[in-house]
Amino acid sequence: MGERLTEVFMQLFSEKNSDGTRNLVLKGKDLWQRIHTRLHCQDMFKISSFLQNNKIIVKLDLCYNEIGDKGVELLVDHYLSNEGNTLAHLNLGSCGISHKAVESLLTASSTLKLKSLRLNGNKLGFKGGVIVSQLLGASTTLLHLDVGETDQTLATVQYFMQVMRDDIGTINKLRIFDFSRLVPMSKHYQYDPSHLAESVGEMLKVNPYLSEIHLQKNGIDGHDIELLLLGVKLNKTLKFLDLGFNNIGDHGIELIARWLSKRPPLLALNVAGNGIGDTGARALSFGMPFSKLRMLDITNNRIKNGGIIDILNSLKKPYVMRYLFIWGNDFDHKTLVIIERMLLSTVLVQEQIDVKLYTVDDVIYAAYYPSNHYKHRYYCVMDHGCPVELKIKRNRMESRKDLPHAKLNLHYYDRYPPVNPVLPPDKRNCVCQT
Repeated sequence: MGERLTEVFMQLFSEKNSDGTRNLVLKGKDLWQRIHTRLHCQDMFKISSFLQNNKIIVKLDLCYNEIGDKGVELLVDHYLSNEGNTLAHLNLGSCGISHKAVESLLTASSTLKLKSLRLNGNKLGFKGGVIVSQLLGASTTLLHLDVGETDQTLATVQYFMQVMRDDIGTINKLRIFDFSRLVPMSKHYQYDPSHLAESVGEMLKVNPYLSEIHLQKNGIDGHDIELLLLGVKLNKTLKFLDLGFNNIGDHGIELIARWLSKRPPLLALNVAGNGIGDTGARALSFGMPFSKLRMLDITNNRIKNGGIIDILNSLKKPYVMRYLFIWGNDFDHKTLVIIERMLLSTVLVQEQIDVKLYTVDDVIYAAYYPSNHYKHRYYCVMDHGCPVELKIKRNRMESRKDLPHAKLNLHYYDRYPPVNPVLPPDKRNCVCQT
């Protein structure tokens, strides 16, 4: 970017947080549409200098740029290797990096204070996966790790699972782990998703910290769910299980439904795009009334009117369903009449479902309503699709003292209920009262 990357330029891309900190957001797509260029490795000199002079910056978002391995090495040498660095969140998604960049981060593990590290969309491969697992094993602060779409294979599964097992003395306290989209083929062995399911289940059996795990697009089928649940049944902390776009089918969802009937701590379940039909939906409706589920994503399956109606009839339970996503299934007027009635009775809320009803000639139809922002936020899509006028954005940072208390608070999903700034802080959670 050359001379364009000035102090004033980076200040304009710094978002203010309510706790006095700032986020430096330099998304490659945004920069390309504004000035027809992206960040390159030599630009990391100026960014490192800017971070040194602005210690209030705690998040650095560099996704979709072209900094490569050299850029990460410069960031480590000129900023992250210093004891005074304040960076807590680093997004390196789709930045063209390899295992060499992760090696640089590992060399600075003693000074890193990162709470979240996103590496999705880079070609790390087997060697990079091993190094990332070593970084996780050496970190005491990392809470969110994303290695989805990084060319991982089954060869690296055990490296990650071992450093997340509490029974072997691990020091990390990881809360969110994304291990989606493993490479299905290797020159050494044939891909076997049952090995992944069994390994993850064994890890969850002894992991007392993990609250979210994402295993999308890994070819997990219904029989693999049996192996996964052997360990998941013994876990006491998992709040969100993401199995989107696998092959679990009716058999897999029936097994999950039986587990839900045992009242596990699970609050959210994503089984979108899994070939689930009416049989699986009916089985799920039998297990849901006993569960604590507050979010369910069953989009893009093969569920028809009967299955959707069975699920809708099971929503009135002790733990009210807050987010329900059903778009992409085969339902029509018969189902939509029930949804309309549930909207009128406030059992469902329009802002928390992904269908919008409209009527033509006394027949109710449904259009897609963009209430599910998961993919939008996961892939760091620009909010408006094109650059808007640059204004300093102000983010309100949530505190444990904020009221009302969160009943659902997942990454990339809206908090429920939203924080009410009118309510005074909860004194029971106030530090001065403890």
